[in-house]
Amino acid sequence: MPTLPKPRIGRSTDGTDNLERLLDQLEQLGQGRSKTDMISLADIVAALGPRSFGALLLVPSLAIVSPLSAIPTVPTILAAMIGLVAAQIILDRPALWMPGVLLRRQLANGRLQQGLEALRPLLRRLDPYINERLTFLTDRPGNLAALLLCCVIAFFMPMIEFVPFLTSIVATAMALFGLGIFVRDGLLMLAGYGIVLAGGLTLGGTAALALG
Repeated sequence: MPTLPKPRIGRSTDGTDNLERLLDQLEQLGQGRSKTDMISLADIVAALGPRSFGALLLVPSLAIVSPLSAIPTVPTILAAMIGLVAAQIILDRPALWMPGVLLRRQLANGRLQQGLEALRPLLRRLDPYINERLTFLTDRPGNLAALLLCCVIAFFMPMIEFVPFLTSIVATAMALFGLGIFVRDGLLMLAGYGIVLAGGLTLGGTAALALG
């Protein structure tokens, strides 16, 4: 039985696998298609590669803080993907598995390109400041806490999707975790933990006031 290549968690160390290159891969999905043509989640997974776990964690994490998140049910679908990818990184699976019901979910090409265009200026400005640092937080076992948080958030996302403030907090935290693991930047991981803590304290304080 052939040995499968080790799943790729972070980006390559030669600098070629940067954030804009990742967006280029996704934009190529829309080439030759009209704005109304549908692109499935299976198409996106195939474009990224089923063993590129870092990219498969990052892409839905970024999408959930893009204009795509304004589409009803999209935050829940994206969070489900993030949770499944995070769980399979924890389990150290050799290749990604996703249920057919999720892989068949589709998005209009025009919507996808709109979301990518909104992300590109932000990532272009961010990319030069990203460095491999505090990698003990981004590599196993230091990343397990962030991955578990992604699984928990994904589980509760259907219940909080229509609470804009809370959704924005958890979405930003997942995006920072996904980005931090992909680029092996522990400072982004710390920022993600900080947002989760601040959100938890704010939610707890609000609940206490409401009950008091």
